[in-house]
Amino acid sequence: MTRLRLSRIFWIGAAGILVVAALVAIAAIIRGDFSENDGRILVTLAALLYTGGAALAGLALVDRDRARALGWSVAAAAPVCLGLVIWAVWTFFFDGGGNEVADKLAWSSVLALLSGLIATTGLLLARRRSLVRLAGAAGVLAALAAALSVAGIWTEPEGDALTKALAVLWILAALAYFLVPILQRFSAVGAEEAAVRVLAELDGVELVASRARLDGVAVEPPGPGEHLILRRHQAGT
Repeated sequence: MTRLRLSRIFWIGAAGILVVAALVAIAAIIRGDFSENDGRILVTLAALLYTGGAALAGLALVDRDRARALGWSVAAAAPVCLGLVIWAVWTFFFDGGGNEVADKLAWSSVLALLSGLIATTGLLLARRRSLVRLAGAAGVLAALAAALSVAGIWTEPEGDALTKALAVLWILAALAYFLVPILQRFSAVGAEEAAVRVLAELDGVELVASRARLDGVAVEPPGPGEHLILRRHQAGT
């Protein structure tokens, strides 16, 4: 299944989830009572969106042949996270607490997947080598922050030293992450529009990239997963 088809399935599913969430909220308003099951359903739907987006980001990274191990890891971790969150949500009792182990496992998986999501989407956004390094730094910072957060969940240390360290790491990870698309856009705006880049040449015919209009044959941009290839005409094609 291609990444384009997966993307369509995800966005159709996301639209369906939002519709169901809206219907649940409307039903609760009409009844005048927001039940425990309503809350569980909404959290489950949010978890589906979160883990589905993470899985899609991981598969997109694999499709681009960039950090494939990271992409496969995030895609594989997403359904595990979803299962743990659903387990915690549906064993939680609003009046008497819930399963403490399930809660800790769920939060740990959410934070771990968040670090993977930051790393994968950052790499997907980055186009220049320097920005790829910045996206990688964001992923490393997020992984450190997630690891310390998980350690805090399970050990529950006293004092505010860990809290301060976590705040600094998450802030730095967010800063590096959001700088990637900002600097990407800045570099694109600052590029000389008339610049022409030769991509390939065959028998004196050049395939070029340019931000300005040029005389020649316009070529449609490749779709997701496709590559531009310059070749001699083949009979029967």
